[in-house]
Amino acid sequence: MEFAAPHLGARALPALLYAPNDTAAGPRPAVIMLRGCGGVGRDDQPNARHAMWRDWLLDRGFMVVFPLSFTARGLSEICTVRMGERTVQPRDRVADVLATVEALRARGDVDATRLVLWGFSHGGSTVLATVAREPRARGLFRQAIAFYPGCSAYAAAARRGERLALAAPLAILIGEADDWTPAAPCRDWIETLAARGEAAEIALYPGAYHDFDSPRGQPRLRTDVPNGVTPGPRCDRGPKPRGAGGSEAARGDPLLGDRGLIDATAR
Repeated sequence: MEFAAPHLGARALPALLYAPNDTAAGPRPAVIMLRGCGGVGRDDQPNARHAMWRDWLLDRGFMVVFPLSFTARGLSEICTVRMGERTVQPRDRVADVLATVEALRARGDVDATRLVLWGFSHGGSTVLATVAREPRARGLFRQAIAFYPGCSAYAAAARRGERLALAAPLAILIGEADDWTPAAPCRDWIETLAARGEAAEIALYPGAYHDFDSPRGQPRLRTDVPNGVTPGPRCDRGPKPRGAGGSEAARGDPLLGDRGLIDATAR
């Protein structure tokens, strides 16, 4: 499907939309899911991680939509592009998020009062840019969830005394060993927000790297990624938090489990 997106000029914003198979009556809560720098997957079909979380959410009665920000701009991935050379930044994708919200509001099968914004890595950074920097996002989302986002700019702003008010409750999930997007700035920023009474929390997973929720097994070394905490290859895919992968781990996680953020949002 495609959404109207005036910020893209003559182009529409393509998206993947999924709905549960059951016949429950009434509008459903929905999750806007934002991919990382690697994209959704080959030919814009969800890769193993995205498919895993999509199915986990569908099982809980959520609709799931992936706005295809890179596809709309003629790109498939930007992981291998140096940070300063990237033509798509998280702030650019905020407009995609707002266009997606408008499209969901126009649907009779979506409860627009129960929207969740959820992103991974570059998509997680887009979540932060939306709820911390975009005034129009206030009141749009019941919850914002960011897996391993980049928090350095926000932590630096907090040290300078800049007071950012969140547009929605925010939860960050990140591995302490992440060498793409470091965990410490996220921890420091969330602690600052929480101390001011903002609805902000963080889950730090000891020994976990970037992309820790991938169901594809053991860690791998990426030599083609020029961005990260230190020069040299980057590690991703594990080890998994709580000794299990992806959605299995989430069932026992206080942020995502059966009494966590997602199910609270669905009610």
